[in-house]
Amino acid sequence: MKLKLDLTNVLNSDIGFKISQYPDGQQSVSIEYFDATQSVQISSRMNSFRDVELIICANQVLKEYGVKNIELYVPYFIGGRSDRKFGEGQTNYLKNVICPIINSQGFNKVIVLDPHSDVLEACLNNFEKINNFSLVDEALSYLIKDDEDNKVAIISPDAGALKKIYDVAKHFGISNVTTASKVREMSTGTILRTELPTMDLRGIEHIIVIDDICDGGRTFIELAKAIKEITEIPIYLIVTHGIFSAGYFELGKYFSGVYTTNSIKDIDTDIALVKQLNIF
Repeated sequence: MKLKLDLTNVLNSDIGFKISQYPDGQQSVSIEYFDATQSVQISSRMNSFRDVELIICANQVLKEYGVKNIELYVPYFIGGRSDRKFGEGQTNYLKNVICPIINSQGFNKVIVLDPHSDVLEACLNNFEKINNFSLVDEALSYLIKDDEDNKVAIISPDAGALKKIYDVAKHFGISNVTTASKVREMSTGTILRTELPTMDLRGIEHIIVIDDICDGGRTFIELAKAIKEITEIPIYLIVTHGIFSAGYFELGKYFSGVYTTNSIKDIDTDIALVKQLNIF
């Protein structure tokens, strides 16, 4: 049997624990006694180094208890987009900063949901990926019936997301797939506009944009603008990890619905635009 140590919510945890903070900012985790012969999965959000600190503290306490098999479940991996150097004088965050720290903890398995790129898999020991099929399946269940796959068109926001999109389309039997392209200001990286190839939208009732992360949402808003220039078909957004740093107002102007998980945070259920799949 595998026990869960859920650092996001003690009420969901099989093992009792307490988080403390000292005046200088140090955090610690105290874990109640349990049968240490069993395997344990630490589950946590990993939104900041404070979360990493708690994961390390919990792992070390479990080792002191004598637990031999410890897994880590972090649906969103901090710095997931920083998978390369973005400029001179910078570092590859995943490769050189965060993955070495997690690797040093010796987890038997590190489970991540829909990682941004293959760099994480290359840099993280004992990596296990969970795809986004459950999220997409739940979103589609709101929109179409089982025999209505031909009424859906999927759009990839850029070439970087294309492989994931085709994996999703193949899994669900959706044949209408299009890739958009971003036109950026070279000096700043700002998105100037989004361009779409010609699309066959005959019989299509739902356009779905799928990606792994939504931060401020500018990429998706610019894509939705381009779509609305050619059709009034409702547009929906499916993103595994919803940061939503700019809120929901602008997204609500262009999308009929947004589907995400609680990997980053719990979404206020009063926000009608966003539907959340709980993974903790």
